[in-house]
Formats: sequence, structure tokens, C-alpha cells
Amino acid sequence: MQTVSVKKSLTRTQSARIIAIMMLLQMVLGLLLNFYFLKPILVYNGEPPISDLTSILGGATLVALMISTMNLAFGLLIPKESINQHSSLFITIVVFATVGIAMCAYEYAQLSEYVIYLSTINEPNNDISAKTSALIRTILASGRNEAHFLSIFISSFSLLIFYLLLLRNQLLPVRLCWFALLSVILQLFAVAHTFFEAAIPDIIQLPLAITQIIVPFYLLIWGFKKPLLETFSNNKTVP
Repeated sequence: MQTVSVKKSLTRTQSARIIAIMMLLQMVLGLLLNFYFLKPILVYNGEPPISDLTSILGGATLVALMISTMNLAFGLLIPKESINQHSSLFITIVVFATVGIAMCAYEYAQLSEYVIYLSTINEPNNDISAKTSALIRTILASGRNEAHFLSIFISSFSLLIFYLLLLRNQLLPVRLCWFALLSVILQLFAVAHTFFEAAIPDIIQLPLAITQIIVPFYLLIWGFKKPLLETFSNNKTVP
């Protein structure tokens, strides 16, 4: 007697809702990462104890990798028919999202070096002057910051291609897709300022924050639209 196993793939609505939940979770985790985990490390003034700081770094690393991995999941959850029609865009999403994860891991490797150095500051036999210590901290923090912004830039580029693929298949309303694309382009422009040692203009990051709220709520309520080719095919079969 043969047993037949049936693999059920996610429906378009299910995929859309999972992406929506992950987008909202990504935003919440980002706030938690920046204001709970990273703040005591980047502005360390002797408190909390180094042992606690190491635990905070471990939690921050896990949260950051989760956030970065979600960019890859966004691409993998796009409906299969859309992937088949635009395989090159899908591959681009996967490549840049994967590189973004690798850069995120490198960023936190850099941050761990910073935390290791902080652990040596209060040692009894530490004879490093305050001026030298401040310089070393600045150098180590600078290395982490460079890795951080490069990771954000690459991950944002994968998000740009994600919205471009949605636009090509019109899985979201066209105007919403164009707004999302523009918001990510502004994000890339903002982060690029750091490559020239310029301050990030916060105001041009606001559209992306709005996008990352509007898009998930749209997906939760209405899900993905039917691709144009599928709609056209269905219309042709109607007598």
C-alpha cells in the first residue's frame, strides 16, 4: 500500500499576512535593539557591570540577526508565480539579503571587540591613560559604526528590490508600491551620508517608517493582489 504525502504551500493571503506580521515585528525589535540593548553598550559609563554588558551583547546579537534574516524571509514568501516571472529580481533579493545577514554578523563581531575592551578598563593593573582609552574606544566604535551602516545599506537595497518585484507584479496598489520604493531610495540616500562622514538627515528616513506601518496593515487586511497575468488569464477563460 503506497502512502502519498501532500505538501501544502502557503496561499497568497497567508504569505502576505506572515510578511505583514514580520514587518511589524521587525519594527518593534528595531526599537528594542536601539533603545534597550545597544544604548548601555554604546554610551557605557561604568554601569551596568561588564558581566551584564556581555549578556546584553548576546541578546543584541540575536535580535539583530533576527531583524536581518526577516529581509531574506520577505523574498522567500513572495508568491511562487511572481518569483517564476521575475526570477532575476528574486535572486537579487536573496543575494543582497544574505550579504546583509553576513554584514550584520560582522557588525556584532566588531561590537564584541568594543565590549572586550570595555572589560579591561577597570582592571587594577590597567595603566592606560584616560586620553588613550577614549581614543581606543572611538576607534573601535567607529569600526562598528562603519559595519553597521554598510549592513543597513545592503539590507535596504534588498528591500528596494523586494518592493520593485511587488510593483512589477502589482501585488500591491501601484501608488503604494511607488511610495515604498521612494521611501527606500531616500533611506539609501540617508545612509550613504555616513560613507562620506556626514550626519544622517533623519527627516528623509521618515517616509520609510510610514511605509513599514502602512504596508503591513494593508497586507493584513487585503493581502496580495492577484498578479496581472493571472487576472488576464482568468478573464480570457470566462465565456
